[in-house]
Amino acid sequence: EKVKMSTAVRRSFQIVSRNKVAIGRHLWSKKHFIGTSASLAFVGASTRASFLKRPITVCDGARERQGCATNDDDPVAVTNASLFIQKSYPSIVLEKIASLVNYFWTVLQVSLRGAEIYLKFSPMVVLVPLSYIEQKLRYGEDDTSGFLEDLSWRYFLYSLQSLGPAFVKLGQWAATRRDLFDPYFCDRLSSLHSSAAIHSWKHTDTILREEFGDDYGDHLIVYPDEILGSGSAAQVYRGSYDGKEVAIKVLHPGITSAIERDLMLMKRVAFLIDSLPSETLSCLGLPTVASNFENILRRQIDLRLEAQNLQRFAKNFQHFEHSNFIVTFPRPVDNFVSEHVLVEDFIDGVPISDFLLDESINGLELRKKLAKPLLNAFLKMVFTDNFIHCDLHPGNVLVKVDHLDTSTSKISLLDAGLTESLRPEDQQNLRDLFKAVVLNKGEEAGRLMVERAKNERCTDTEGGLEAFSSGIDSIVKEFHINRRKGLTLGAVRIGTLLASVLDLCREHGVEIDPAMASVVVSTLVLEGLGRSLEPNLNLFDFVIPLLINS
Repeated sequence: EKVKMSTAVRRSFQIVSRNKVAIGRHLWSKKHFIGTSASLAFVGASTRASFLKRPITVCDGARERQGCATNDDDPVAVTNASLFIQKSYPSIVLEKIASLVNYFWTVLQVSLRGAEIYLKFSPMVVLVPLSYIEQKLRYGEDDTSGFLEDLSWRYFLYSLQSLGPAFVKLGQWAATRRDLFDPYFCDRLSSLHSSAAIHSWKHTDTILREEFGDDYGDHLIVYPDEILGSGSAAQVYRGSYDGKEVAIKVLHPGITSAIERDLMLMKRVAFLIDSLPSETLSCLGLPTVASNFENILRRQIDLRLEAQNLQRFAKNFQHFEHSNFIVTFPRPVDNFVSEHVLVEDFIDGVPISDFLLDESINGLELRKKLAKPLLNAFLKMVFTDNFIHCDLHPGNVLVKVDHLDTSTSKISLLDAGLTESLRPEDQQNLRDLFKAVVLNKGEEAGRLMVERAKNERCTDTEGGLEAFSSGIDSIVKEFHINRRKGLTLGAVRIGTLLASVLDLCREHGVEIDPAMASVVVSTLVLEGLGRSLEPNLNLFDFVIPLLINS
């Protein structure tokens, strides 16, 4: 009985500790700081009352994570005994002081971070007006950007990179949201790189010991000097697991706490801007935008989710073969996956961008053979699986060709941390849009998009629905005209069509699922790669069968 009581008390304190973190985040996320002291006093009193008056039933770990507090009938509960924890007055006072100190320390950290951000971006106050004046003076000369405009953008991108992974990811994410931002702004941000400084081997070794024990080296050998790459979130080593070559991805030190701090600040600013009396700003829905970005960022700093994505992709493509190529993904090592570490198969291959440099007859022939399975694999993700890899830049596509004429070669897709699945409404909109291109019925597709939209403003204005539908119809007709040239990657721009649709949605206030924006950007990237490999590939030879099947 004493053992049960001791276990129950320990786990009860764990539950309350987690609640305190949630309470702190809740207080910070409020729009105003007025009444914070009173709120803290109320929280302290409520916490004390819950300890002294409410019975606590201790549940198993899974139930605890779901917030289980009291359920006497739960068969998996560790004990059904009710606990009444007596706390002395000095301990209660110390607990309140600790909570206040922790709260004000968080406020100080965020305030200092805000000051750092302000100082980083303060030169933009001078550069932006000067570049605007330069643009006016150069009006009518040519379409190229001026010196000051380029300087402003270079400094802006440098500032984003220097502020750390949260801001780098924010810029990369904003580049994909053509439904929210001007295309010029998105194009500029698309050049933002996510490289980062290499962290020490000591940190990597410490994390491996914390996650897998001091004896992790019995099975896993990491080569400290063989660093394959270092991105904004993680660093990748080469190593071996029980004699098999593997890649070891380890998150950078302090990245979780740094991102939590920056997300807190971003959400605070989003709520502040949203509270301003401006209809234009309110239409942006910045709190929702901040929430969507938060979800994306959190998925990329939990490597367990990437391992799950890799397993799902492997299952979806286990029977896929096209033009003597199979599409593969690295397999996670089951015993070496955690929130901060991911051990997976080492993929031996050549980046697909290297094949673009080979202009020989054999090189051109191989490029043609690579384009078909790559394009077909992406369309399969979109139309068949509804599970899409949204980071398919050329560096994440490796190719291994072994005796092309006699055996099957491999295309391997890496870094599956960023994936999307479309809502049924957006998936149907995408199908209807492709069908509209084939059948030249853009206006009908536009009306269906408005009807299915979760939120839209175009029907609130007279003629708004007709303007949006006719806009979709114009985009489709322009695209449909290119059928005379043949629907090849060299003649048509399916990614450009989708981007134009997002621009139209932004102008008319038709809300698009953020996942749809990510899919459009992935389409732009992959379409450009496919065009470089084989410009004469007929796009709709692949799309039409998928539309019929779906």
